[in-house]
Amino acid sequence: MENATRRRIDAYLETHAGIIRTADFQRAGLHNSYISALLNEGSIVRVKPGLYIASETQTASGYFEIQLALPGAVICLGSALAHYDLSTYEPPSIQVALPRGNRTRVPEFPPVRRFFFGERRHSLGVATETIDGQTFKVYDREKTMCDAIRFRRTLGQDVVNEALRNYLTAAVVNVDLLLRYARILQEEGPVRTHLRISA
Repeated sequence: MENATRRRIDAYLETHAGIIRTADFQRAGLHNSYISALLNEGSIVRVKPGLYIASETQTASGYFEIQLALPGAVICLGSALAHYDLSTYEPPSIQVALPRGNRTRVPEFPPVRRFFFGERRHSLGVATETIDGQTFKVYDREKTMCDAIRFRRTLGQDVVNEALRNYLTAAVVNVDLLLRYARILQEEGPVRTHLRISA
């Protein structure tokens, strides 16, 4: 690759936060063959067809890459519990919530398990976190606990029990917010039962 081309690509990556979307790359006057060359030399990583990121932009958690590939995705359930250190359980795939009806193609890597939520459940309790200098959306601790109790058969009751015990003994606990979310989601009964058992 010529030095002038390399400088143009470096400038493109710098102005696009290390992200290459094939259509934008072509509009900038850069040919797709450069993408193949960058992949071969390890300068970029393919997230899914038409979407690549610079190797130095890649995160260890994979949460940022998922956010790029699946706009509207929110880290949830077991992955959110692990993010907050509420559970020792690490799901084999990153668990994300998407709006019901979303059919966006999933990334090739990291592995993803999708959960489709209705509008109320999907939009409630979304927080923004930063890891490795990259931001992503994850449900806050209280919403994560509500979802964990709701999906206890999927996660496993032992995972939910451990997470709730860790939540209740953490430095920052907001049971009022947890119960408010439970009321909004119409699952106050199961949440209160779990709180009584874990108290």
